[in-house]
Amino acid sequence: MTSFFTNKTKENMDINDEVIANNMMGSAAASAQAYLSATMTAPTPELKAMYSSSLNQVLGGHTAVTELAVKKGWEKPYHSPSEQLSDVYNKSKNTLS
Repeated sequence: MTSFFTNKTKENMDINDEVIANNMMGSAAASAQAYLSATMTAPTPELKAMYSSSLNQVLGGHTAVTELAVKKGWEKPYHSPSEQLSDVYNKSKNTLS
């Protein structure tokens, strides 16, 4: 079943593992912001604990995907800011073409 969806997705989009990982990291960041906000505004300690637990799970998932991206060389966190900006600029040229 997974290969069916993978093949259907690839038919319609130019997508690869790096793109999927970047989307997962972006989605996890948005989810973490939502859970953090919910944790901070939760009216009861029980709700605060539940949202906090979910926030920790999202952070764990984001950490795992980030480690994978660094291991694969898709993200280079130890490069200088100018090198990182140059990499992002070059990737954006491929995205727009």
